[in-house]
Amino acid sequence: MANRIITETEDEQEELVQEEKPKEASKLTSAMQKMADFDFNISKEWMTRQIPFALFIIMLLLIHIYNVHTTERIIRKTDTLNKEIKELRSEYITILSDLMSESKQSTVAKKLDTLGIKELISPPIKITY
Repeated sequence: MANRIITETEDEQEELVQEEKPKEASKLTSAMQKMADFDFNISKEWMTRQIPFALFIIMLLLIHIYNVHTTERIIRKTDTLNKEIKELRSEYITILSDLMSESKQSTVAKKLDTLGIKELISPPIKITY
């Protein structure tokens, strides 16, 4: 820009140019203003345009409800299976301890003594060719 002398007429013209431009309110601002004033113009056309969106929201809610029920069912099943695992583990330990006590040499000898079979006193002999 070149240096020039500003006269009052130029200032007035610039102000007029600035005043002539009306500020356009954006759609968001006007929507916010309508919400603040509780000015909702609901028309039949607007309602019919919103039906697909409403159906989409309803579908999402149904999917969410199904997902919650499925998750709760899985959690209940997991809890019952964990209880069953604890019971089976305790039963396994009980049976294993019974087996260990029954397989001791002294216990086996007592059971065989009632049948008339006696324990060997001498060690077994290895047969070779």
